[in-house]
Amino acid sequence: MTHTLHRQGDVESLREDYIVLILGKDIPFSPYRMHFSRRFPRIYGIVKKAFLSLGILRMLRTIRRIGSGETHQCPVFNDKKELATYLKGLKERNLGKSVVVSGLFDGVIDCLREINLSPHTIQFSLGIFGKTELLPKKEVLEITTMCGHHMISPMLVEKLASDIKNGEISSEQAVRVMGKQCVCGVCNKTRLSKLIEALAK
Repeated sequence: MTHTLHRQGDVESLREDYIVLILGKDIPFSPYRMHFSRRFPRIYGIVKKAFLSLGILRMLRTIRRIGSGETHQCPVFNDKKELATYLKGLKERNLGKSVVVSGLFDGVIDCLREINLSPHTIQFSLGIFGKTELLPKKEVLEITTMCGHHMISPMLVEKLASDIKNGEISSEQAVRVMGKQCVCGVCNKTRLSKLIEALAK
């Protein structure tokens, strides 16, 4: 199961949003790497000492391994051509890694056919169940669901949209703020910029 299946938006918007999740280390071509332990070395050290006696040092080592980019990487693409080129490169290298591609089915399948590949498994997002009336409005969800762990707060999105509307910040600055919240790096910043500008109008 991938954490990138929850993205929302209309078809035209989602046609500019493809994510590749790769398990393993030393993945080529990847523009995104996670740096948990490098960003917060002091915090990591304090937590390590605090929990050492509780026997979860192994968990902390796993977090550090994730932070160094050894576990997974998530390049994001804006169109099918970029995606096809990337996947073709992975196929030629024959790395033996697990690769998950998220996006509209027709776009992903077209790319796979172009490079003579077929999917091993296909997963569907069945939508949202429960008291959906408690959710933020659709335009905000299109932004917050771009982070697979929902680390971009709806209130932050609305505040940034208001700041853009009032001329206090630019959409590029808003995108940088929101992008920092998504530690898994699966936010499509090009699409994010378009959505926050539309919300600010």
